[in-house]
Amino acid sequence: MEVVLIDLHAIAHMLWHVSGSDPNPDAVSVKTVERVRALASNQPHVAICTDSGKSFRHELSAEYKATRPESDAALQHQIAEAIDVLKEDGFPIYAVKGFESDDLIATAAAYLTEHQVDVTIVTSDKDLLALVNEHVTVKSLRDGSLLTPQAVHDKFGVWPVQIPDYLALVGDTSDNIQGAKGIGPKTAARLLAEHGSLDAMYAQYSANGNAPFHLGFTPALATNLREFRKRLPLVRQLVTLRTDAPINLEPVLNHRIAVNANDFHEGAPMLPDAEIEPQVPLPEDDDRSIPLPTPEPQLPPMPAARSLELVPTTTEWDRQLEPRSIHEAKQLAQDLFASRLFSAYGHPAGVLATILAGRELGLPAIASLRAFHIIDGKPTMSASLLRALVLRSGLAEYFICTARTDTAATFTTKRKGDPNDVTLTYTLEEARIAWSKGDEAWKKSGWARNCADMLVARSSSKLARLVYADILEGLYSTEEFD
Repeated sequence: MEVVLIDLHAIAHMLWHVSGSDPNPDAVSVKTVERVRALASNQPHVAICTDSGKSFRHELSAEYKATRPESDAALQHQIAEAIDVLKEDGFPIYAVKGFESDDLIATAAAYLTEHQVDVTIVTSDKDLLALVNEHVTVKSLRDGSLLTPQAVHDKFGVWPVQIPDYLALVGDTSDNIQGAKGIGPKTAARLLAEHGSLDAMYAQYSANGNAPFHLGFTPALATNLREFRKRLPLVRQLVTLRTDAPINLEPVLNHRIAVNANDFHEGAPMLPDAEIEPQVPLPEDDDRSIPLPTPEPQLPPMPAARSLELVPTTTEWDRQLEPRSIHEAKQLAQDLFASRLFSAYGHPAGVLATILAGRELGLPAIASLRAFHIIDGKPTMSASLLRALVLRSGLAEYFICTARTDTAATFTTKRKGDPNDVTLTYTLEEARIAWSKGDEAWKKSGWARNCADMLVARSSSKLARLVYADILEGLYSTEEFD
């Protein structure tokens, strides 16, 4: 038997950092679910582990992960959405307060290997490499490679059992764990190759009267190791995985129906099970069989005749889908939020507020939710909608794009009653000056992929709000938020 242990938090975080410019507000949860389904395809024994708030490591050190920004509510919401879908798929999901997903995976791996079960861990975290042995393999989320004990040694220069000491020496910048000063991966691998472990190294160091030359240490290296020795117990606790998380692994050992990832494809038809027609044998000299005729359905008796009042139906049947009271609007908001199509709003009340905002602009409910996007927790609309509102107002004689390139976009408009038109050009240079998130974020943004479209959106938005402030007061387009 083999069990696949999936690090859900690692998957979601990786997708979060590459999906910032995706127009779908639920891109992270959707892609996370797709990734998990693909990894679990045709695997009957799968467990999914994830974080559950702060862990015991935060109590050990106030510096632990202190350099990370506060947990993003939108990301946590996306993870929660993914968990809800995966639970419906039948996956056992583990999250224990005070423990991180790595600790849950370590606990599960220890239990399963004790019961002669092979384990494959899917993650991108180096600390889980400490679990690799003849029965435990790590599959990298980054490149899909399978890391065996030899592969770990080839990549890091240390064996899996040495990974905690290796991480203690080099530290972990993502978790804000400071290792030994001046010691990088190569030096750490060399020290552990020569001495086996940090405990053995320090024992030899003490046995030689703390004389660095007996161990081949330079004075600087000896000083750094001596200073690090005081912090080693704490750092070791931070980088060492716990194997005592209170989890029940019986659901994992039960045989789950292994679904192929292709069966989850949105385009796949949902067909009912085929009905088997009853068969009747033919005479013995005929080896064929034919189906019995399907009996006619029995209809209920007609009710006694009575006079009926005919009520004419409206021809505007499509408008019957729109809420006609606040009660109907609330119910619609709850149903739409439950559909997960608009889960980025975080709560049905957010969906309701957007429906009401769209109603003020004359938009139907669904059109409102499609026109508004959640940016930095606030509903914003597309630049095309701003232009549409201007043109629909009847106050503009024209509002047109007169130039569009990869370096600049120009729009011109003339308001009725004004003697002159107004022209506004927005350039790529202005966009770069206004950008404040760094070059890496720029490369991943819409500016790098669809520069001309972004310039058109920004130019038209600025001109619309400049000339038609009475219509667009307080309204901003999505493209105006970097």
